[in-house]
Formats: sequence, structure tokens, C-alpha cells
Amino acid sequence: MYNRILIVSASQKSGDALALILRRFAMNNIDFASSGVEARRVVLRSSYQLVIINAPLKDEQGSSLASDFIHSTHSSVILIAKSDVADMLASRVEGDGIFVIPKPLQQRTFMGAVRLALGFSNRFIEMEKEIAKYEKKYEELRMVSRAKCVLIEKEGYSEKDAHRYIEKQAMDSRESKARIAENIIKKYL
Repeated sequence: MYNRILIVSASQKSGDALALILRRFAMNNIDFASSGVEARRVVLRSSYQLVIINAPLKDEQGSSLASDFIHSTHSSVILIAKSDVADMLASRVEGDGIFVIPKPLQQRTFMGAVRLALGFSNRFIEMEKEIAKYEKKYEELRMVSRAKCVLIEKEGYSEKDAHRYIEKQAMDSRESKARIAENIIKKYL
């Protein structure tokens, strides 16, 4: 799976250390930002499966950035915070699905959270594909239903005959029922 990761860290050294851990596990598609403002700008240009925020940042604590990303992107978010504030931050953001990890960071805990966050992100992507498939199917059914109404109104067909007509036209022309329905609607309206 193609995992694109953004690390947001005020400290270049900490950001590099996080990237080193990720690269050990073959996660190499990593971008960096050093502040909340820069991270927001980067996310406008690219999409990420995972955003890792090493709090605090130069311009903010990091929890509002994490919440912004959870609510405005499809990214999973891990927030790394000092242990004395991690519990307080967790109580504020975990309801949104943000993973909070205390510092000092333990590699096993960190990678467990990364894998879990990427798993959630992948699951979310698959659910979006399913939703898109059902939305397309719904739109096709709506189009066919509208075409049947047009045939009933303009040609005096029964609902059953209109349905049969659309199906037969689709089979005979090797077109989808939605395409036949679209042509019917264009012809009469």
C-alpha cells in the first residue's frame, strides 16, 4: 500500500529521528513541516495517509492542528506530546480518532500506533471507494427511474413496459441502462 506520511516537528533533529524509525520499516515517502502554518500549507498541496505531529510546534501546541487535519482531510493523525501533558491532550482529542503517544517515545509503541493509524486510513479509503460505487449505482437507478417516468408520461407505457423497454434497448445496443435512460431523457425533455 502506498503510504504518504507528513511529519510536523519544530525540531529538525526530532523529525529526522522519527523519519529514521519509519524508514527502517520501509516507509520512505515522507515530507516535513516545522510549524502548524507550514503543515496546513503543505496539506493543501498534497494528501497524506498519516500526519505525525511532534508537539509542541513553533507556533502552536499541536492539538488544534491535529483536530483540523482529522476534520478537513482523510489523514490519520498521531500526536506526540510530553508525558506530563499527553493524558490531558488525549482526553481532548482521542474522541476524534487522534492517536496520542507520550514522550519519551518508545519505538515499539510508536510503530504500533503508525501501523494502526495506517490501517484506519486504508480502511477509510476502501470505505470511500464503496460509497462512490453505491452513489454511482444510485445515480444510475435514479436516471432509469426518471426515464421510465418520461416513457410513462410521453408514450403511455406502463411501469413494467417502460422498464422492459429500457432493458431491451440496453441489451440490443450493448449500452448501459443508465446510458439508454439518459438518451430517453434527452429525447423527450
